[in-house]
Amino acid sequence: MEVFVCGPRETLHTVACSPLQSVLQLKDAVSLATRVPVDSLRLRFATCSLTDDSASLSSYSLHDGATVSLYFPLRGGMDFQNRVGSKPGAGGVASESQGNLDRRERLRKLALETVDLAKDPYFMKNHLGSYECKLCLTLHNNEGNYLAHTQGKRHQTNLARRAAKEASDAAHSTAAASLLAANAAAAAAAARPRALKIGLPGYKVTKQRDPDTGARILLFQIAYPEIADQLQPRHRFMSAFEQKVEAPDKRWQYLLFACEPYETVAFKIPNQDVDKSEGRFFSNWDKDGKTFTLQLTFALDTDAKKSQPAPPPPRPQLRFM
Repeated sequence: MEVFVCGPRETLHTVACSPLQSVLQLKDAVSLATRVPVDSLRLRFATCSLTDDSASLSSYSLHDGATVSLYFPLRGGMDFQNRVGSKPGAGGVASESQGNLDRRERLRKLALETVDLAKDPYFMKNHLGSYECKLCLTLHNNEGNYLAHTQGKRHQTNLARRAAKEASDAAHSTAAASLLAANAAAAAAAARPRALKIGLPGYKVTKQRDPDTGARILLFQIAYPEIADQLQPRHRFMSAFEQKVEAPDKRWQYLLFACEPYETVAFKIPNQDVDKSEGRFFSNWDKDGKTFTLQLTFALDTDAKKSQPAPPPPRPQLRFM
């Protein structure tokens, strides 16, 4: 363990020792640290003087980090050194409160050696010479009091609250920045000049039936001879309740084809499920012929599947005798 030795001039020394060592061994270590002869020094811990050289340090309740006072005996009288406000015969020199004050002062000095208050954003010295915490709005008489305040519950709670608020503000600023970027992109897209429409494209619609299942097939061929090289026509299905041209009718849906600079063309088809399995629904854009082709197959209803004719019976096998 380590014991702090405080000299007459408030000099502080650190001595390594063990609780099983004797007082004489501690005096030898203090003599080496302070260069004071063993016969001329005296040690005091709290209100008890270490007078028995053969006694162990544990018998005086010395622990790790304890502060031992070093003093010198005076010849021909009583030692009144460091007896603030005391009178001859008034009692002990150091009380428990004085020991606590000494411990707090020692901890303050150690904290000042490890903590740089100049880098603390909440530490401020006012015009009266006292110190303030700008986070908690508290007033402190010295640096040690402020350092003790920084380790308290109030200061730590305010630090956590401040960190949570900064994180929330950062998230809100990021969301606001993304929203502004999206609005700017939408405004740029809206401000883009639209091409002049030149009319409806030519088209051809072919109605067919699947020879195997009897499902209805529609083949659309849309011609775009004036389309730019970097563009490609697009298509989508629209519900009857989305359009505003005709009265809504749930029996029908619309298939739209769009590409600049032509007008959007729409075809009214039955509102039935479209079979989008492989080979049943496909589209193709012919860049050379400037023709967009789309073929769709309507899915068969359960009633239609039941009404299909049964397959013919297998042919009888002929056997030759």
